[in-house]
Amino acid sequence: MSETSHTTPAWFRGGVKLYRTLLEITEERPDMTELAVSPTIPSESEADMMLEFLSDELMNVGFTGDWEVTARGQEIEDLIDVFNDIAQPD
Repeated sequence: MSETSHTTPAWFRGGVKLYRTLLEITEERPDMTELAVSPTIPSESEADMMLEFLSDELMNVGFTGDWEVTARGQEIEDLIDVFNDIAQPD
């Protein structure tokens, strides 16, 4: 992760550990990092963009060869839940 330390934004409902995971996952994608560190809640369309990114990550690194969810995959699924709640509010 970069040397810059980010405080978990108030809108992020996944906790500090999961937020750190989000920052690690988005490290190579400045557009996704910008959404992750924003002090304001992402719009529904921004949350949809993050969901697409996270879904791709889940498919790339979230499963074993036998399609069992890995620990990293579970973290990504938890992040998907956070952003799904934003993209599809009640």
